Amino acid sequence: MDLAVEKKKIGYKDILMVKNFCLFIIGNLISRFGDSIDTIAYGWMVYEITGSTALMALIFGVNAIPTILFQPIAGVFVDYKKKKNVVVLCNLGRATVVTVTAVMFIFGLLKPYHLFIFTFMNSTFESFEGPAAIAAYPLIIEKEKFAYARAVQSTLSRIVELVGLAVAAGIIAVIGIGGGMIVNAVSFFLCGIFMAMVRYKEEILRKQQLNMKGYLGYLKDGFIYLKTSKILMSITIFAALINLFMIPFNTLGVAYVNEELLKGPEVVAMISFSLTSGMLIGGAIYPKIAEKFKGINLFIISGVILGIAYLSLAFVPMIGVDLVLYGTIILVGFLFGASASIFMMIVNITFMQKTEQQYLGRAAGILNSLCMAATPVGSLVVGSLCVFLSTAQLFLIFGIGMVVLFLCQRYNKSMQEI
Repeated sequence: MDLAVEKKKIGYKDILMVKNFCLFIIGNLISRFGDSIDTIAYGWMVYEITGSTALMALIFGVNAIPTILFQPIAGVFVDYKKKKNVVVLCNLGRATVVTVTAVMFIFGLLKPYHLFIFTFMNSTFESFEGPAAIAAYPLIIEKEKFAYARAVQSTLSRIVELVGLAVAAGIIAVIGIGGGMIVNAVSFFLCGIFMAMVRYKEEILRKQQLNMKGYLGYLKDGFIYLKTSKILMSITIFAALINLFMIPFNTLGVAYVNEELLKGPEVVAMISFSLTSGMLIGGAIYPKIAEKFKGINLFIISGVILGIAYLSLAFVPMIGVDLVLYGTIILVGFLFGASASIFMMIVNITFMQKTEQQYLGRAAGILNSLCMAATPVGSLVVGSLCVFLSTAQLFLIFGIGMVVLFLCQRYNKSMQEI
């Protein structure tokens, strides 16, 4: 009874009363708005420059390499540095890279090999920002408020993304693809400014000088910690497999619309809008449904729905009536987004709650690196399969694989801790 009373004391109002968390969220929201514009602008730019689904898959693979190489390093690095400084500098670095990319595209100087270089650079900044942002979370808000805090962040982020997607077509029509990317660059600059305004709780930084011997020992401790936690290792391996299964969807969305649906950027925006709407609803309702369902049950249900929505995309091109096609793609996108949002909330909250604070930076870096390890190889495989299989066929195969993977978790004892 006391536990039920205690849970009722925490709600959305309590989260929004935390000033530093609000500043943190505002910075993220500004960045999300820019990203929503860039989602359409950048994807269409890559397809326009390369004209190849195989190259699009390879670029996605390159995007994963810095995460694999640098996030274990970043996880150790952020334990020696103030989290705020790392987050701010990484946002400013990403803003600079996106600005250069946009300017080169506007002046017709951007070539396919530039995309590989800039993608690698941008992903490197993300690799350092990720562990810092995760490790900073307990310094901004109390652990018992994580579920509602993540729900607030997810819900508001999706609302802003919806607004961005709603105006994306108009912005790109007026200022072009390059202009849309400039908007994203400005959003990173503004995000960095707001992150600089956040006041964190007192940090316990490691005072020893960071050298190779100390780094390797510290990193080894992180690996040992992760290895000894069955639930964290299970989450890591599972997330790596999900990343692998999601490669066709993440890389071939524009090609799917262009080649399978025979439509243009407006349908890309439609899919993104419905996907984000689903993620908005999924994030908003998660705290409530998490109180009613056992963690592992909700985990499997959300994953199966995600897989079914994924494989359903293979059958949408068979619809001959545009109005029905649009309605179906919106419904599938919504279910895809809602189930993905709930799944990600479960994984993120479980990870933060099961990891001790002093290991959070390292564990996050190692986990993300291992999760992404399969992506470059997977991208090469998908790029090769594009020669023999259509995008719709790839969606069908990988969607079925995802459903089977989630159903198998019922027999994974470690996952029962979720």
